[in-house]
Amino acid sequence: MKGAILSLNHIILDTDGLQFQAWCDLAMYEFGMGLPGKMANQLAGVQRHQALDLILKHFNVTNIDNKVELLNEQYEMYSKVIAGIGEDRLYPRAKQLLNNFYDHYVNIAINDIDEHAKEILQKLKIDDFVDAFVSPLDEENPYLEASQELDVQPAACVGIGSQTNEIKLMNETGVISIGVGDAEELKKAKYQVSQIGDLKYPMIRKVWEDNELEGA
Repeated sequence: MKGAILSLNHIILDTDGLQFQAWCDLAMYEFGMGLPGKMANQLAGVQRHQALDLILKHFNVTNIDNKVELLNEQYEMYSKVIAGIGEDRLYPRAKQLLNNFYDHYVNIAINDIDEHAKEILQKLKIDDFVDAFVSPLDEENPYLEASQELDVQPAACVGIGSQTNEIKLMNETGVISIGVGDAEELKKAKYQVSQIGDLKYPMIRKVWEDNELEGA
């Protein structure tokens, strides 16, 4: 195992929560009121344009021609939310896992879904652990790009993610997939845990070795 490709959301910290805060700020600015907490689950993990549509529907807004402007506003508000975060946002054991990879000479890439990963990791003071950043907005398969950036074969990498589409892309690339979250949703992962705190380096190593033997 020479590479690890990680997502941020539910692996390093809760970016869904940060995004929701920015959406609430946008709603307050544009419509004079925030969003109900129950909408957090609806907006979690969806594309920003889809989230905006859900918010407009919530406020019964049907005819609107400035969606791009609203998305840009939310992007700026998200940047402001990130500017205010600190190390307390880091999931317990996430830094230890990064340390474990570092100590075993496993290079780390981040699948930068919302294009703020560098800034977020700097705020969490863990950016020094990361060797590469890739964006799914720029690449058809960020896991293939990440393995190339790390200069290792996909089969020599593990991927850790919390979304079904992430697991799918890992499997298509040959990266050993590890899912964090709902067991049913992530059932196609090679290995799955309910939360990042349950994921230990020795087990990750064993999962990779077992799959390497199967592919031999």
